[in-house]
Amino acid sequence: MDTRVRWREPRFAIATAVALLLTHAIAYFLHEYSHATMAWVLGLKANPLAIYYGHLDLSNVLLQQEIYEHVDYTRIFAEGHDRAAAAIALAGPGIGNGVLYIVLALLLRARIGAMRPAVALFLFWLALMAAANLWSYAPIRTIATHADMALAGRGLGISQWTLFPFVVLPALGAAWHFFARLRPLVLAHVCDDAPLRPAFISAIAVFIFFGFYGVPGIAGDYGNVSAVFSILSIFLVLPVVTMLTLTPIFTPAAVA
Repeated sequence: MDTRVRWREPRFAIATAVALLLTHAIAYFLHEYSHATMAWVLGLKANPLAIYYGHLDLSNVLLQQEIYEHVDYTRIFAEGHDRAAAAIALAGPGIGNGVLYIVLALLLRARIGAMRPAVALFLFWLALMAAANLWSYAPIRTIATHADMALAGRGLGISQWTLFPFVVLPALGAAWHFFARLRPLVLAHVCDDAPLRPAFISAIAVFIFFGFYGVPGIAGDYGNVSAVFSILSIFLVLPVVTMLTLTPIFTPAAVA
């Protein structure tokens, strides 16, 4: 076997790992900057770039473990800016992830034919991080003891159960669109000469979406409801969607 052919797929796997780390970082920063920018627009933060960047260590560099928006919600609530606090809390998932996903999906839909496969795949992974981050908040951490959805419910003066359908339905829509529409579109463009790649890309996408982004409800002490949603994401939704993506239901041919 030609050496170039033999090493093509391992190189592709390594390139995928690098792309996943980069797109995770981009989506993460856009999420945090969206919080900070909304606070700045509302006059409640002096500098939209003044988020907390954490220490220069491996876990923080690779997965941004210590980085957060650095918005003083305690002061904002104490000053009576409850609605502003809700807007700031929702800006991260809503703008930093939701709007990002919409823009990427429209861009890929309109321009994928003119894109190099590597560019299309990178934008696909970035779209994955955007949509999956929505999933990590709705439903995973909507009924939570703290973080964005808890702050949004408090700021709006409603229970998190009342907030639940308004944030979960868009997140479910993004998840469906990503796997049923965007994934087949991208696979048809990037996998013509590599028969193993559709299964590889699909399996990685499902694992990141429902596994990696499904973990926070367990790992972050967000309460029992969030823990249950995390468990369901990892042990029920992940295997079901994996099977669906590896069957002819959502193949590129079916979409075409």
